[in-house]
Amino acid sequence: MKTFVIGCIIGAAFSASGSYVPGTPGASWTPQELTETKQKLTWIMDHPEEALRSTSGGNAIADDYTFEYGDLDSILPTAAKLVRLGFHDCLPEKRTGAGCNGCLNFEGVGNRYYLNYCAKPHGRQNKECKDKEGGKRPKKQLETDNNNLLWVGNVLEDVYKNANYAGIQSSESLFEAGKSRADFWAFASLVAVRHTLKNNDKMCQNYQPTAGCSLAKNDTSFCSFNLNAPEILPKFQTGRSDCVGNCKSDMPDFCTTKHEIHPNPHGTGVETGTFFNESFNLNVQEAAGILGAHSIGRMHKVSSMFKSDPWTPQGIQDWNNLYYINGVNYITTADPTNSRSCLFVDPTKYPDTANNFVGDEEGNPIQVKFRVRNEMETKQGGPHWTPNQGPWNWNLFSKGCDKSICEGIANPAPKSCCRLLTYCATNPCPGIPEIECSGSSCDEYNVYLGVNMLNVDMGMVFAFDRDSNGRPTGCTGLDDPDWINGAKQLSDPVDCPLNNVPSGLGLAGPPGSGAPVRTYFLEFEFYANNPLNWLVTFRKAFDKMLENRVEPADLSPANPCWLDDTC
Repeated sequence: MKTFVIGCIIGAAFSASGSYVPGTPGASWTPQELTETKQKLTWIMDHPEEALRSTSGGNAIADDYTFEYGDLDSILPTAAKLVRLGFHDCLPEKRTGAGCNGCLNFEGVGNRYYLNYCAKPHGRQNKECKDKEGGKRPKKQLETDNNNLLWVGNVLEDVYKNANYAGIQSSESLFEAGKSRADFWAFASLVAVRHTLKNNDKMCQNYQPTAGCSLAKNDTSFCSFNLNAPEILPKFQTGRSDCVGNCKSDMPDFCTTKHEIHPNPHGTGVETGTFFNESFNLNVQEAAGILGAHSIGRMHKVSSMFKSDPWTPQGIQDWNNLYYINGVNYITTADPTNSRSCLFVDPTKYPDTANNFVGDEEGNPIQVKFRVRNEMETKQGGPHWTPNQGPWNWNLFSKGCDKSICEGIANPAPKSCCRLLTYCATNPCPGIPEIECSGSSCDEYNVYLGVNMLNVDMGMVFAFDRDSNGRPTGCTGLDDPDWINGAKQLSDPVDCPLNNVPSGLGLAGPPGSGAPVRTYFLEFEFYANNPLNWLVTFRKAFDKMLENRVEPADLSPANPCWLDDTC
């Protein structure tokens, strides 16, 4: 096995008087710098593997993650990682309270969870697992870390420290021009959001809504965004100060030994809302809105132990509100058990399915339920080797497609699952779950739709508790002893009450209108049915997050010309 070495990018010793000095506010950006930097970032997002392999040590580490650890995507500098980097950079430090500062703590960075026996090692395997996986596996997964952001940071450091990148020549590097890394990372995350919004716009050119299986109760389309609407345009400001790095000399310049306050991925909705309020001063509406960043990207078992599936299998590079639709699935306060969804099918591969979404035999949304999956990846422990305590994912399952019903339908509706059964009977259907059922099996929730959520996501929708290990508790379906003791990986279908804890934002309508009090669930459900409102709230929350704990007097707005490439 190749030796895993934390990559180090050592910047040249610039002597120009304008070079950036850590601890001081970054200089303002010119329109040309905005344009050229956006072009370089766009190239990275369009060529993430090439960008990784071109950085120092990137070629070897790419091979390791491809052939040894089995998940190259986990370290590629994708748009989702750039957004995640912006969030993690602005987490407040535990001791100083500092926010966005162009630095990351490296505890847990470089760990890769890929050896199955390391969940229950014996004897000398303990040392072997620590050496091969980069560190000891935790017995509990109760906070996130900055793992899988190292190589994203390294790639961005190439842009930050070099005037020429991806064939785009600038007069001087951002570092030489006195720009802070914190400002650069913030800009990168904003560019990534816009990039995936445009991806969604392109996807929508092929999206053709048809009768049945609509994606929102009021038929508001996630394809109705006006990317130039003033209320969704982000505001990039410069003037953030970088931390003064204090790691060993062989570590990247953006390394710090100071610990940040990280969220608990197994937190309930109320705990998650409290975290965002205390760390970023977000209200519940903004907290629910910021979670919509999960509309892109996916989890990675090799870096987090969570199941390696996305929140939105419908398109992990498309910025839209399908994250909320996948979480709510048609339920309402008046009808909390009417959970329904649609199976995503790539219309370019399966033309007989009409377009992107497939419903039940009649072409209507399918009945669905979440089931909680124990990944059994944390380290077992205790004198009697207790069962693995997670981590846990919420996976969406539907009922199957009844072949006997399909046989009685002469002309299936455009979104009927019967079309898919017919097509797959004579054609290969890779990536499509086994949906055919018969008899009593058609009443079971056994078809995995590829939707993969966390406690923090579903906690906004459902009211559940969690134990000290993070396992969700307190709902029907989470009480099976065989699942609790680790004999089963999947829980029974879950039925939870809705999270109707008041959000603190008053009524969902004008006073005197009889509107209900706004709750965590109502905030989340609102975004499932009002994509433009979500974009507006996300923009406000993300702008606030990217300026976390930065002195307002140090910030100055950059020219917005970068948004529409008119600089």
